Amino acid sequence: MERGGRLVLLDFFLVTVSLVTHIVDFLVSGYTAYKQFYMRNYAIVAVTALLAFVPGFITSILSCFWLARGSSQSVRPKLPTLFHVFRILSVVFLNSPVSGYVNALYYLFKRHQALLKGELEALQRSWELMAACMMEVTTLRLYFAFLSICPQIILQVYFWLQMETKANSSEGWLEILVTMNSMISITIAATTYDRTFLQTQPDKETMRFSTTAMLFFSHFFNLGARLLAISLFTSLSVEYVALLLGIHWIVMVAWLMLPVLRSSFQFEKILAIMALGVAFVFSFIKSEGSRTRRKYAFYYTISLVGNTSMMVMWFKHGTYPNLPDIQNFMESWIYYLGLTCHYAFFFTGIVLLVLYHMSRLPGRAASVEIRLSERHPN
Repeated sequence: MERGGRLVLLDFFLVTVSLVTHIVDFLVSGYTAYKQFYMRNYAIVAVTALLAFVPGFITSILSCFWLARGSSQSVRPKLPTLFHVFRILSVVFLNSPVSGYVNALYYLFKRHQALLKGELEALQRSWELMAACMMEVTTLRLYFAFLSICPQIILQVYFWLQMETKANSSEGWLEILVTMNSMISITIAATTYDRTFLQTQPDKETMRFSTTAMLFFSHFFNLGARLLAISLFTSLSVEYVALLLGIHWIVMVAWLMLPVLRSSFQFEKILAIMALGVAFVFSFIKSEGSRTRRKYAFYYTISLVGNTSMMVMWFKHGTYPNLPDIQNFMESWIYYLGLTCHYAFFFTGIVLLVLYHMSRLPGRAASVEIRLSERHPN
């Protein structure tokens, strides 16, 4: 019972943090739009608004589509009417993940009640409902994060490099905090998706806090390396960055489609893979299929080659306006600092990824019933 209580507490913590960071993302988008509007950069305001609107519209359409197709039929009748009203409002205001997180918290509460009462059947039912709800909301959040937050991070770093902002001013520190918040938010989105995907598999055990933390920091450092390389290269040419990322997306989509095309052609899976390919441009995400280690090796080899190419081009051709308070700040050691940070982030992420998989190797097969019995008090 004590172990089951810790697992419920961990799930509650992750859902709460995910909900808070998702709300903060909207506040950050509003702050960015307001700042650029105040500076009369109306084109940037339009881009920022577009980065918030398009992912919100797509996730709302997907939420309605899944509800209509019956993916939530097992979940919908168990929720009070007020929750359905809140879901409709979240769809209308293009913020579907919020209602999903609220539903997940509701099922977590039901799961905790069943755990305390020792009702195994109710515990199993509440776990299944929460797992179905979490799979939907983490997928929506994943799409939203990689369609909106990643481009915003690139823009934030780009503005910080290009604009003559004092590095030691309060405004400079605020920009750094905004970027770090975005990094944490997208890392949480990737981590919770991977964790939910693994826990819904019948042969995977429940992830504890230590393995979840290793997965989080592995995503954080790998995403940091990838976004740093893209952001620095963006300062040279926005057009070439768009071209390279487009090519990367095509390669990832083709790679992910191979298992589907070999089995059967399903239009819904093709659409899902095209959306997931956007996430693969920035990070490796768990997906259906076997031979995960070979996928890791292939993906991170491609990423390392692409990152290195962008870093070398930035190192050779990068030029920036001098910061007013630090003479020649961008003309000397900043290049070596950028290279060092990139490779330190990348290889730290790989080491943490190896440690994460090593911690899950021995005797990890467990069915859903075994996982539930571990939560059930003796």
